[in-house]
Amino acid sequence: MMSDPVVTTRDLTKRFGAAVAVDSVNLSLERGQIYGLIGKNGAGKTSLMRLITGLSIPTSGTVELFGNADPSAQQEDRKRLGCLIESPGLNGAMTAQENMRLHRVIRGIPSTTVEAELLDLVGLADVGRKKVKNFSLGMKQRLGIAIALLPSPELLILDEPVNGLDPVGVVEVRTLLKRLSADHDITILISSHNLPELYQTATDYILIDQGAIRRTVTLDQLEAECRQYLRIACAEPEKLLRVLETELGIRDVTVMPDRSVRLYDHLDDPEAVMRTLCAHEVFPTTFTTEGDTLEGYFLAVIGGDSRA
Repeated sequence: MMSDPVVTTRDLTKRFGAAVAVDSVNLSLERGQIYGLIGKNGAGKTSLMRLITGLSIPTSGTVELFGNADPSAQQEDRKRLGCLIESPGLNGAMTAQENMRLHRVIRGIPSTTVEAELLDLVGLADVGRKKVKNFSLGMKQRLGIAIALLPSPELLILDEPVNGLDPVGVVEVRTLLKRLSADHDITILISSHNLPELYQTATDYILIDQGAIRRTVTLDQLEAECRQYLRIACAEPEKLLRVLETELGIRDVTVMPDRSVRLYDHLDDPEAVMRTLCAHEVFPTTFTTEGDTLEGYFLAVIGGDSRA
């Protein structure tokens, strides 16, 4: 049984003069899922995140947090979320531990052990007295994530959290986010330019362009859309299917309305398939490898260049 949504937006809109940053967005984010927010630069990703977190006021429409749509009561609800939007609010003259303590005190979190626990969680346990101004961009991103986790959030919103991380750091953040979602039932909304990384992290995808949601898909739906296959057409599709099954043991096929066949096996050796068909007097009129790439699918929906 599905729980109540953590976030629901209804016709959420944000305008800056004549420009529409967020255009009548209707979303529902379920507990424990990881949502990848994908769009080109200027598509409205950050503006949408700011509206959900209360950092920006909508022009029209509503945001419900944990089932509560009353703006006056949402200040308390927002204590249940953590966020890292645009850049971490860090004091460069302080150490990582001092930054953690500052934010812990500001948020009124009594635990004194949570600082070291979270720094260890994000891989900053050994930075000692090093000042944050001397941190790499990746280290600052890790510290920003640690600060976002201070309130033990039920909803975590991260804008480009792997920006500046080396490949090892990217894997560590991915592992961390998946563990937070699985072990603590945290809902995560994450934007990223790194499409392959989102593919390995998110359970659901939200495609946004010009401030409007163009499509929402689950991981299973995305994999089905991007699955590679051999497309085979011939004059005798029934015979084609019989040869595939009896001679090659293939059953993972789909017959399309135009009577062509999509073959999902033997993609690594299409020549063997062709030889077998011809040996049994099945002569394809179409024999091609098709299927979209992850990036190709996203760009087909949102259009434009590859910068998401």
